[in-house]
Amino acid sequence: MVRIGVIGLGYWGPNYARVLRELSGAHLVWACDARPQALHLMRARYPDVILTSSPEEVLADSTVDAVVIATPSSTHAELTLAALEAGKHVLCEKPLAFTTAECDRVIEAAEKANRVLMVGHTFIFNPAVRRMRELIDAGAIGPIRYCHSARTGLGPIRQDVNALWDLAPHDISIILYLLDREPLEVAAFGESYLREETEDVVFVTLRLEGQVLANIHLSWIDPYKTRRLTVIGESKMLVFDDVVADEKLRLYDRGASYETSAIEARGAEYGEYKAIVRDGDILIPRIPATEPLKEQTQHFLACCESGAVPETDGLSARRVVAVLEAASTSLRDGGAVVETAWRESSRT
Repeated sequence: MVRIGVIGLGYWGPNYARVLRELSGAHLVWACDARPQALHLMRARYPDVILTSSPEEVLADSTVDAVVIATPSSTHAELTLAALEAGKHVLCEKPLAFTTAECDRVIEAAEKANRVLMVGHTFIFNPAVRRMRELIDAGAIGPIRYCHSARTGLGPIRQDVNALWDLAPHDISIILYLLDREPLEVAAFGESYLREETEDVVFVTLRLEGQVLANIHLSWIDPYKTRRLTVIGESKMLVFDDVVADEKLRLYDRGASYETSAIEARGAEYGEYKAIVRDGDILIPRIPATEPLKEQTQHFLACCESGAVPETDGLSARRVVAVLEAASTSLRDGGAVVETAWRESSRT
């Protein structure tokens, strides 16, 4: 039984509290938030949980084994460091930090404390995303050519980060997980339409190893809520749509290629190559109806018990931050191509 405190009761914090109450391997002991109304809501739902507005009070409790940090992004690194130094296992919401240097500090602190460090990249535990990885690894769509994603909608509009840092961690973590390639360089364009110097629309282009491109469209001011990722392979195509109630994943037997024509036609002005476009069947794989947040939290509890390294550990979170950091630099420099600091220089 892992005794846990939840720090931060905004959007994700109450969901973590619910999931922890539902899992047999967890005992929710503390709930922490600076806002009285958030604590009142928690008291109404779980009257036996100890409430506080002080994270230090949670960390000072020697009976607490682990904490979930679901506070605003700007506080993640320092709170995670404090929790690790207090001897707690940590599940921190994304992003882990705002720089790779901060990530290195946190990773080193986890190693020094010999505690589990996990970051809440929840989509890695989405059954549709995991099925996509299985299909890609099995060669079902052939060698990867490129992918593109869209994460748009009308709000919610954050106050502490721009649309890049709010939305892109999801898509970047999914893309790196699915393609299993290191990110090399990034270019990003964005505009601040609602509030000066806070981009609410951003387009990111990422080049990965093996001549693979990825493009991400992010927006807080779009009329449609979109959560879609398309992966184009040499022979087939995958589409993950998290907005639809069912049929979240589709495999399209479609492709395009150039076929060399007859030897006698080669060198002629016309007809040397012929473009072939193939449009085949659509397969809808069966996806288990499991809750990603619950799967993620269960994985964290198992790692706390066994000492195993989480799937979304500090190093995987660092790679996501490396892309975000490079994209932020590109935004400031008007879309310049920026190399990512994906190599863990302090760790290799």
